Amino acid sequence: MQNRTSIGIVAAMMLAAGFIVQADAFAQQTSARVAATAEARQKDEFTRLLDSTKVLNQALKRVSEQKKVDNAALVQANDKKIHDAESAAADGRIATARILVDDAYLNCKLALADLAQKSPSVAQPAPAADAPNPRVQKEYAARMDSTRALRDALERIANEKNDDPGKQEVALIDKLMRDADAQVAQNNAKRGRAILDHAYLRAKVQIERLRGGETLVRELKFDTKEDEYRYELDRNDTYGMLMKLLVQPGGAKEAELKAHVERAARLRKDAEGIAAKKGFEDAVKTMEESSGEYQRALRTAGVMIPG
Repeated sequence: MQNRTSIGIVAAMMLAAGFIVQADAFAQQTSARVAATAEARQKDEFTRLLDSTKVLNQALKRVSEQKKVDNAALVQANDKKIHDAESAAADGRIATARILVDDAYLNCKLALADLAQKSPSVAQPAPAADAPNPRVQKEYAARMDSTRALRDALERIANEKNDDPGKQEVALIDKLMRDADAQVAQNNAKRGRAILDHAYLRAKVQIERLRGGETLVRELKFDTKEDEYRYELDRNDTYGMLMKLLVQPGGAKEAELKAHVERAARLRKDAEGIAAKKGFEDAVKTMEESSGEYQRALRTAGVMIPG
């Protein structure tokens, strides 16, 4: 009887061990799948950022030449940042890659906005200065608080490690925050928020670099789905601006062009409605569709853009 009991205990232990091994293997497989999915998504997000920046820099070059504005040095500098970002990403220097492409994107967007302000609209009405909006002001203040907290943390860590690049970054972030405030004070809320978001990103990435090392910084994802939605909204704004700068009225394809633009406007309105209900994941997809219509409109008008 005792032998049977012992055999039963041993069998139960072996069975349990088998379950544990299987569970551990399943957990490892699940973890690997999750990691692979996250990596694929991060790569897709970085590719979108990179492709958008390439489009903007091409547009900046074209519009500057048309309007005889000397932005050649800026376009060349952006090209170098784009190339360096691709090289850095290929080498696994993800933090450097993200900062480079985000910096080039911001430079392109602000330069194009300046060109748009100097020219009368031919495809769309000129944008007015942003009216004060309590919700936007509250979000800006919250982002500024977060950026300042990261900036202070970066300064502390850089001093502790005697890291000169980190110290230099603190000075740059200070300037970006001042520039952002100046834009908001002039009722340029979108421009100010774009500059502030770049300052936030730079502070965050530098802290990650100092804490974990360049090669350990693997995340290219947005902090939240709302942040990703804000990026897509900004991207949509920029394509609308390109319509204004690059598309002339009239022509044989005007009806087709108008259809694309009207569909883009409807999709954007839908996306904004979804986002207002906190459905940011679906809002991102719908806003991407809207930007896709703008891209098709630009190609219909003869503007060759990638993507």
